[in-house]
Amino acid sequence: MEGSEDAYVGYMTIRFNPDDKSAQHHNAHHCLEITVNCSPNIDHCIIRSTCTVGSAVCVSGQGACPSIKHCNISDCENVGLYITDHAQGIYEDNEISNNALAGIWVKNHGNPIIRRNHIHHGRDVGVFTFDHGMGYFESCNIHRNRIAGFEVKAYANPTVVRCEIHHGQTGGIYVHEKGRGQFIENKIYANNFAGVWITSNSDPTIRGNAIFNGNQGGVYIFGDGRGLIEGNDIHGNALAGIQIRTNSCPIVRHNKIHDGQHGGIYVHEKGQGVIEENEVYSNTLAGVWVTTGSTPVLRRNRIHSGKQVGVYFYDNGHGVLEDNDIYNHMYSGVQIRTGSNPKIRRNKIWGGQNGGILVYNSGLGFIEDNEIFDNVYGVSSDTLVRLVSGLSEQCVKKQCGLAGWCF
Repeated sequence: MEGSEDAYVGYMTIRFNPDDKSAQHHNAHHCLEITVNCSPNIDHCIIRSTCTVGSAVCVSGQGACPSIKHCNISDCENVGLYITDHAQGIYEDNEISNNALAGIWVKNHGNPIIRRNHIHHGRDVGVFTFDHGMGYFESCNIHRNRIAGFEVKAYANPTVVRCEIHHGQTGGIYVHEKGRGQFIENKIYANNFAGVWITSNSDPTIRGNAIFNGNQGGVYIFGDGRGLIEGNDIHGNALAGIQIRTNSCPIVRHNKIHDGQHGGIYVHEKGQGVIEENEVYSNTLAGVWVTTGSTPVLRRNRIHSGKQVGVYFYDNGHGVLEDNDIYNHMYSGVQIRTGSNPKIRRNKIWGGQNGGILVYNSGLGFIEDNEIFDNVYGVSSDTLVRLVSGLSEQCVKKQCGLAGWCF
């Protein structure tokens, strides 16, 4: 279809079944192609393609702006819906399933509006935006795809709002190779790998989502990943609620991270980041782990009611812990060991069923202006001696325990 305004195609079955399913003997590789300055209405159609190249539906070029609604684009041997080269359009209430490649591709400044589509059981990724692809995705149900439910790559920048992304055979959302995107108020759950993966200099915004019941972690940021992780409810995941590693440096704030089967936030292998004003509670392991050369800044968080340690620095974990409330843990509020050397300032640490701050096995630290009180054992005198002598030229100031100890 080319140059057609307001054409209508409805209640039809459209098939492309070439004898030679490769590209060798035919130029067009699409069952339905909508090109420049074409804005038809496609409604209640069944669209199938057995060609192994191209796509079932291709929308390309400036001014390509169809309305495609209530269609079934399934069981194709290529991409289901492909939107590229500045094309736009409205795509609502479609069934897109069991396609050999992605259910939807958006590429090269394509900018569709995609609402209430059911994208599932794909043999590849559910939705793939790449090479500056954009788009607004709202209230879609994306599930049981072989790879990620939603993949963002190479400067793509989609907006994904109030979708359900679940039961992916790998992850939920995968942002990599300088991908961006805004993911807002989605439900991301029951994926086999992490609910959200961010890597290789990608910088998405993950805001106001529920990320839960994953078979691995909630949000996994690695390999120089960035991103703003804000205002999410992250809970019930098998591994850490948020994991930051290998030089990644996100901003993590205003999240609730709780009831995980592992730790709350795990920063390792030179992970960084600013972690502030989160509530981290009721996790099975430590509320926050910092290890192996990592240097995050943890500021104004509430870390409480954990089944082990509140904040655990070990194996050369460093960073800054300041102005946090750390309370009601089964073990110590803070533990520092094995070459770790954090700065711990102006925290309130109370209600632990072990020490307030426990430093051992060559742990170091700069510990200043904290309030440490109402811990069951406080800090034992032997621990105090090891703490002070172990710090050498490090600095310990104004550590006043309201449960009867002071140094």
